[in-house]
Amino acid sequence: MSPRRTLILYFIVVLAAMTWVSWRACVEPSLSPLPEYAGKGINVVGGYVTVCSEPWGLATMFDAYFGFMAFWLYVAWRERSIAVRLAWFVAVMLLGNFAIAGYALLCLFGAKGETDLGKVFFTRKVG
Repeated sequence: MSPRRTLILYFIVVLAAMTWVSWRACVEPSLSPLPEYAGKGINVVGGYVTVCSEPWGLATMFDAYFGFMAFWLYVAWRERSIAVRLAWFVAVMLLGNFAIAGYALLCLFGAKGETDLGKVFFTRKVG
């Protein structure tokens, strides 16, 4: 399998896995040690508060968002339009790996026939 096809498969798996785990988090009841959520499900904000209330949870959030920011810096380098940069910043910060996989797939599908992944990912857009 070519490196391009391998990456396409990988990012499709990321989107599928993120969709599954997010769906599961939405439909299964959550148990929280925080008294304000005792006996009821937790929404996204409640889940964030719960995760960040634990030291390793907070460290994990820092790790994830520093990674998101690093990826966005790559996007900001590659994209020329301020509006596109801002849109991807919002998408990456809100959607995380959904947005990252989507951006990578847009790059890969937008470069049909290109076998040099350096050209696919490390060529700045013209504009």
